[in-house]
Amino acid sequence: MLNERHEVARMIAGELLPAEKDIDTAIVRNARLTIAVVEGRTKLRLPLTTGQEGLELVSKANASLVEARGLMAEAHIAFRATQSEIGLDAFSYGDIVECPPSKANATPLVRVA
Repeated sequence: MLNERHEVARMIAGELLPAEKDIDTAIVRNARLTIAVVEGRTKLRLPLTTGQEGLELVSKANASLVEARGLMAEAHIAFRATQSEIGLDAFSYGDIVECPPSKANATPLVRVA
């Protein structure tokens, strides 16, 4: 039974970690798209309103990607709790760094100058 749990946990981790990376990649690509739109308009000396609707939609898409990133982090925490619940604490499933802290243990953000 433990071996089956371990196998399923490895399968889930094998999908979770790349999914997290894909969201980060999408955020970066979307940021580059935003830059290209703004720089392209400037280079062509077009009015500020040119491409505005598309730029707003790209911006909203990026906000959604950032929200999705946060949800994936929460899912990661939830899966880590499940790992513990099913007796797999002794195993590591490929995280490059420690799992993100749960909200209860999170250090509050501090604004710096």
